[in-house]
Amino acid sequence: MHYRTILLFGPPGSGKGTWGDILAGIPGFRHVSSGDMFRSLSPSSELGKLALSCIRKGELVPNEYVIRLWHKHMQNLISAGKFDAEKHILLLDGLPRTLAQAQAVDEDLDVLLILSLDSSDRGILVDRLYGRALLDHRVDDANEEVIRNRFKVYDQQTEDTLAHYQKDKLRSIDVSQVPHKIIFDISQALVDCLGDR
Repeated sequence: MHYRTILLFGPPGSGKGTWGDILAGIPGFRHVSSGDMFRSLSPSSELGKLALSCIRKGELVPNEYVIRLWHKHMQNLISAGKFDAEKHILLLDGLPRTLAQAQAVDEDLDVLLILSLDSSDRGILVDRLYGRALLDHRVDDANEEVIRNRFKVYDQQTEDTLAHYQKDKLRSIDVSQVPHKIIFDISQALVDCLGDR
């Protein structure tokens, strides 16, 4: 079964998790974050150690582990009654990150819309990440060298990944705006692309 899906793209600090959580408050939407999936792993497990090592260096977790974990996570949500493919639209945050991942999930997803959250001033995103590191004790957000490497990895992978999808499904959202303007732009994209679905 295909999951009707809105993909949330954006570099670290762009607010994918925040806006995914806000949109998940809309009836019929379900937010799934790959970052949350990895952070929920036991740090003593093999996959947990691998994920933590990659995150601390600002690198991506290898594709096969990401896809395997995501499939397991989705099955757990379905089994627990927290996701119903016939009733819910999936807000997928942080996956696919690479072209290989996009190809691997093609058979699972019916992509309705892609929201690309970004700012032309990455300094704004760096400041947000420092703030998040202090509040949430996120080790991956506390080192500017690691942050800049994460931006570099994101930019390198994203062009090919987005090119995999139809251009008319992509909407760019400027996250340097004030929050009410961001939600207005996101809402307009939802209306334009989803209509009465």
